[in-house]
Amino acid sequence: MNNMTLQKNKVFQKNSNLHFFFSFILRKFISQLMKNGKKAQAEKILKNIFIKISLRGYSPVEVVTLAINNVKPYVEVRNVRLKGKSFFVPFPLQLSRQITVSLKTILHSSQGKKKIENLLVTELINSSFNQGQSVKVTLALHKLAIQNRLFINYRWF
Repeated sequence: MNNMTLQKNKVFQKNSNLHFFFSFILRKFISQLMKNGKKAQAEKILKNIFIKISLRGYSPVEVVTLAINNVKPYVEVRNVRLKGKSFFVPFPLQLSRQITVSLKTILHSSQGKKKIENLLVTELINSSFNQGQSVKVTLALHKLAIQNRLFINYRWF
């Protein structure tokens, strides 16, 4: 191997973590957008979303990663039945589940009668600035988990 190849490999290794993380997010986003197995249509919608974000003067990669980081919940509240009573028990989430829940929240909060691309663009930009409906949903979830932290001993792991 010559010296130039080694330099390219070092540069690729430095950026590989960012590339891997963003490609993971893109795959999750496409699978959440996909309906009835139409993956090409979901990829086209995502491409149009990125174009519209860049036309508004923002970087699509930064907007999507910031939006997901701002919306991502750290706990999930599950319903546990014990002795005939039902309790809301907060459970910590792994990173992949956090990303999935944040994408579902963003998609759910951007549904409406208008075109989904425009609604998703505005929701992603608002979420990247820590505003918008999806951030409010996440804060409400965290508030519910704080209120029910008394029942944390009912987790089974």
